[in-house]
Amino acid sequence: MALWLLCSISITAFAAPPNSRQLYERIRPSVVEVVTQNRANLGVSSVASGFVTHRKDWVITNYHAISDSIFEPDDNGLHVVSLDQGELKAEIIAVDIQNDLAILKVEQTLRVPLLELRETLPDRGESGYSMGKPGSYQHSIVTGTFNGVSDKTSTPLIIFSGAINGGMSGGPTLDGYGRVVGVNVATSTKYQLVGLAVPAEAVGQLIRRNTQQKIPSLDELRKDIARQVSAFNQQIVMRFDLPTHSVRRLGPFQVRGDISREQPCSAIRKDTPNDHYKRIDQRCDSSTSLYISDQQNAGHIVMGSFWFNSEKMSSHGLARLVEDQLTHLRNVKKSDGPTASWHCTEQRLRGRFDLPIQLNACRRAVEKLPGLFDFRFRYIPLVPGPDALLVAVSMSGFDDQSAKAILLKSMDSLSFTPKAAP
Repeated sequence: MALWLLCSISITAFAAPPNSRQLYERIRPSVVEVVTQNRANLGVSSVASGFVTHRKDWVITNYHAISDSIFEPDDNGLHVVSLDQGELKAEIIAVDIQNDLAILKVEQTLRVPLLELRETLPDRGESGYSMGKPGSYQHSIVTGTFNGVSDKTSTPLIIFSGAINGGMSGGPTLDGYGRVVGVNVATSTKYQLVGLAVPAEAVGQLIRRNTQQKIPSLDELRKDIARQVSAFNQQIVMRFDLPTHSVRRLGPFQVRGDISREQPCSAIRKDTPNDHYKRIDQRCDSSTSLYISDQQNAGHIVMGSFWFNSEKMSSHGLARLVEDQLTHLRNVKKSDGPTASWHCTEQRLRGRFDLPIQLNACRRAVEKLPGLFDFRFRYIPLVPGPDALLVAVSMSGFDDQSAKAILLKSMDSLSFTPKAAP
C-alpha cells in the first residue's frame, strides 16, 4: 500500500462520552504546531502537529517531522507554536525511528492540560477522532472508525478510517473519551479515508526509556539512531530465512527468491535472437525500510538475478556479456561528493557444493551515522557451458555484520545443476 508521510482526564465507567465539539474545546489547547524553519531563506520548510503528555514542557510528534533538525541543524531551527504562548524554541529529547516518534522539550512550560495515554488498542469498529493542523488551515478534529492493525509495515500501525491530512502528522488519535490511543503518522495515497497511527503503547515506552533531564547532543542522537538502525537490521537478518518457496530457478541455477511475503519477486524474459542469446532478469525487493532523512532510508534491500543462455556464443563472448552487465550494474564512482566515497574490492571464494564465485563488493559510509553503510555486492558463479549468472545485491543503511549475514544467506541459496549430456 502506497503511503504518504504526513509530516488527562479520568473517565468513570458509566460517563457518557463527550461530543466532538466538547472534545475539540478540551483537547485543542494541548495540540501544538511543530515548525521547522529554514534559516537560509528565513522560510518554513515543514509544519507538523504534536501534543502534550507526561510533562508540560514535553511535546510528542513524529520523527520524520523533525529529522532535518538532526542532520542539517545549521539550516533548520525547530519551534513549537502553542495556542496562547506563541512560538517557542524546542530541542529534541529522544527519537524512536522504527515507530516514527520524537519527544521535544520546549523552552517554557506550556499552560495546557496533559493528555492521557491509553496504551491498549482500540476495538475494531470503535469510534474515535484525530486532531491536528492540516496544512494552512486551522486546527481540525475529524471523526472516524478504528479498523484493526496493519502488519504491512515494519511495526504495527492502527488503521483509522478518517480524514487525516498533511500537517496533522504527529497529532493525537483519540478514543471517544479523548484519551490518546495513537499518533497520526501516514495516510494512504491509494485508498480514501485510510489513515495510520502509531499505537500509544510505543509513546509510553519511549517516555519511560527517557526519564532523564539531560538533553542529548546531536552527536549522541545520531549515534542512538545508528544503534536503532542496527537493531532493525538484525530483525531483517532473523526474518530472512523464509520457507523453501524463497528460492527460484533460473535455467540451471537456483537463486534467492522472495525477500518478503508481501512483495514477491518479478521476472522479465528478454529474448534477443539477433544477438544469439536469451536472458531472464529477476528483481526482488524488501517490503519495508526505515526513514532516516529525505536523503537516506535504512534497511532496504534489492536483489537482482540475471541469467544468460547462448548455444551459439563462445565462452569468451558469454563472459564479456556478463562483464558488460556487471559494469552497468556496478555504476559507482570513487567519489559522489565530499562525504560519499565508494570503496570496492574483488575476491574469489567458494559457495555451496564448492561452487567457485567471483565477488565484487562496494561500500560507502552513511553520512553522520557512524557504523552504517550502503553496500553493492555483485557476484558471478564461475561455471562452464552455455549458461551464465550475475547476482546483484544492493543494501541501504546497514551495519557490516548484518550486511555480511544477508550476503552469505543470498549466496547460500545459489546452486548450479548443469544439463545432462545427450
